[in-house]
Amino acid sequence: MRILVADDDPVYCSLLEDILEEWGYEAEIVDNGAKAWEFFQAPDQPELALFDWSMPEIDGFELCRRIRQDIGNQSVHIILMTGSHEKKEVIKVLVAGADDYLMKPFQPLDLQIRLRVARKILSLQEEVASLRATQDVPVEISR
Repeated sequence: MRILVADDDPVYCSLLEDILEEWGYEAEIVDNGAKAWEFFQAPDQPELALFDWSMPEIDGFELCRRIRQDIGNQSVHIILMTGSHEKKEVIKVLVAGADDYLMKPFQPLDLQIRLRVARKILSLQEEVASLRATQDVPVEISR
């Protein structure tokens, strides 16, 4: 499974790339939100995305908003990373369209658990879409 990681911190990027590849993911690493946005302009969009809240050019909040509202992509599972521990900021992350969040610094186990949940959710969404296609019954999934 392919994961897009967008973070302007080279240490986090390197660490995440090593961890994700060790766990069997294909990691695509970019250092700002504009480069991440380019991935969502292509037909082969990633299924999972891990974005930093604070990045140059386009921040994680705006990136989520664009993915969800501008292109209407509800199928990618987005996890936003934030250094803020304020509840108000976490709520903003989720309102922007993120499916989950991680507070920096985090333990690899925290990320691993969130990725397992994301894979289950994506699998269920795929199953529902497949059923909908074969049953010709409208099924709507809302986040």
